[in-house]
Amino acid sequence: MIGSLRLRLTLVLAALALFSATSLTAQEVLTNQSLISMKKAGLSDSIIISKIKSSQTKFDASTQGLIGLKNAGLSDQVIEAVVNAGAAPAPAAAAPAAPAAAAAPAASRESIVHLVAGKAVELVPANASMEFSTGFFDSKSELVLQGRKATYRIADKKPVFYSTWSANDAPLVRLKPGSDHDDRNLKISSGSFAPFGGSVKYGVRSEDKVDMEASEKDARGLFKLTPKEPLKPGEYGFVLTYGMAAGASGRVYDFGVD
Repeated sequence: MIGSLRLRLTLVLAALALFSATSLTAQEVLTNQSLISMKKAGLSDSIIISKIKSSQTKFDASTQGLIGLKNAGLSDQVIEAVVNAGAAPAPAAAAPAAPAAAAAPAASRESIVHLVAGKAVELVPANASMEFSTGFFDSKSELVLQGRKATYRIADKKPVFYSTWSANDAPLVRLKPGSDHDDRNLKISSGSFAPFGGSVKYGVRSEDKVDMEASEKDARGLFKLTPKEPLKPGEYGFVLTYGMAAGASGRVYDFGVD
């Protein structure tokens, strides 16, 4: 009788242990590849984000890991949920802070930064010079940057920048690689002359500017600069025209889109 009870007790304990182990094994852990598979299956962003919030996760939130998700077609909202998955929850009474607000520079400092994966990368002004050429009946001037390609490269076709200058004071332009020299160029002025008159146009041409989404200065004194349409691969730069009567100061915050 005692032996029979011991046998039954042993079987019950073994069953409980097996059930517990099976439950733990069956519990899914989301990875970057899990999100890519859900995206390929056609699941919406809201479903993927809900799955992230309700599951255990083991994401690769490194720079390369996030770039891999972006290249696989995952949206910025899903990537933000990946970044936040490992972060400690904020106190209930505290208002959630926007990633841009934490990463953007102070308004007192003149700069332009690129917001990528929740971090701000400050753009460095390129070495630029003004070159003039005059013919018998015409003249032109160009803003010239050294090198056919910018050092700073991005893959995002709809990048987000924060600037202490507005889109009017620092317009985003498409730069033309030089045909004969290792440089990039932007035409600033052109004119024609005749025996009894002529005309000269000066400033950044409208056809060289990239249309930007409307943005008002926020509480920190910053403007959010985002192109209306995806940028094509090429060379770009924010040309500082502030205080130059729509001309160019020679300060260009350049970058390239691959």
